[in-house]
Amino acid sequence: MSEALVNFCFGLCEKLRRYTELKDDVTARIEREMVAVEPSDDLRRCMRCILPETFPGIEFDDEGVCNYCRDYEPVKVLGEEEFGRVLDKYRDKGRKYDCVVPISGGRDSSFALYSVVKKFGMLAVALTVDSGAIAPEGYRNIKQVTEALGVDHIWLRDENHIGTAKKNTKIRFRAWLKKPSINTIVPVLNAADKQMNARIFRYAHENEVPLVLGGNNIGNSTFEQEHFKTGFLGVFPNERGMYSTFDKFKLVFLFGWEFLKNRHNYHWSVFNEYLGGAFVYFFENLHKSGDVDALGFYDYVYWNEKEVVSTVRDELGWEGAFDTTATWRVDDAAYPLIDYLYLRLVGFNEFDEHYSKLIREGQVSRSEALKRCLSDRAPRIPSLIKIFEELEVTKEQVDEVLEKYRDKLLPKILKRKT
Repeated sequence: MSEALVNFCFGLCEKLRRYTELKDDVTARIEREMVAVEPSDDLRRCMRCILPETFPGIEFDDEGVCNYCRDYEPVKVLGEEEFGRVLDKYRDKGRKYDCVVPISGGRDSSFALYSVVKKFGMLAVALTVDSGAIAPEGYRNIKQVTEALGVDHIWLRDENHIGTAKKNTKIRFRAWLKKPSINTIVPVLNAADKQMNARIFRYAHENEVPLVLGGNNIGNSTFEQEHFKTGFLGVFPNERGMYSTFDKFKLVFLFGWEFLKNRHNYHWSVFNEYLGGAFVYFFENLHKSGDVDALGFYDYVYWNEKEVVSTVRDELGWEGAFDTTATWRVDDAAYPLIDYLYLRLVGFNEFDEHYSKLIREGQVSRSEALKRCLSDRAPRIPSLIKIFEELEVTKEQVDEVLEKYRDKLLPKILKRKT
């Protein structure tokens, strides 16, 4: 055996040894972190769903059933037959495409695109607005799904906008750590995408596409509207995630006041982003062109979790993330931290609300929902480590702030319910 080959083999073995040590070190670190962040689940929960006593607006009757279960009305959709009739109005009406279908790489937008193309036979163009918060799994699934369906795909990406958004997120989160608020977790970490719908409709108008199927609120599944995120402010959306005009003005005022209360937010770029995002997000109808209509896919097609997940996986090769059992939110890079903050502060996050809705709808039993929820909502440590590095903070710094704030917050929340 030549000396060169021996040296090559030796070098290869050394690299494998170092890789194994690094992998073991990372695995051990993750296991230690998981023990440190797993919250105790000693909160009182509804006996019918799994919402805890810290959920905004919740009340329990003598049988331990919450008001959300007592007042629940089953999801109603307009139906696929009606959807087909409506879509017929837009066939062959565009310059090149019948409709725009936004795709984020998540399970629901992938299923909507699949159905619109394969089941309803629309000539669709897939469109992604990249605000800098798409997770690696999102990029991978966007490419996989659009190629599997053979549809054209358009990226709307502004590098200057993304750079500013990332800088502002870092400023906002550092400000939040100095004065945390349960009311501003989402605006702090997810403000950059609030102009997404405006950009989608602008593209459709400029390219003479008569219909948009999907978007931020348009077309989201009823099962994925989170009432608690503004509920801590005392403002709740309807089951489609929509707010009344009065509530929109109220939210603008309340979020603005939250912003002003924290002097560490006082940066012009942050203020400008907040103002622009809030205006577009809450008053997006003013930005729509009269020649572009919008339809909510899930207003017509009933969202069934098993059907959605099995279809995108089996038919399109869609995949989840390696660090979670969940199939929801794997496309959004901000949500591992958003979910982590809520879980550490109030003992639940969006998965508790999501599975509670599935229970009420009869898609899953309470015992199965609780088991899956506890698994799906577990902190995604590898993703969190990456996020903390990008925000230039440590997990220890964040946890110290959360522990102190939680000690003040929880007694206030629980006191209001006694």
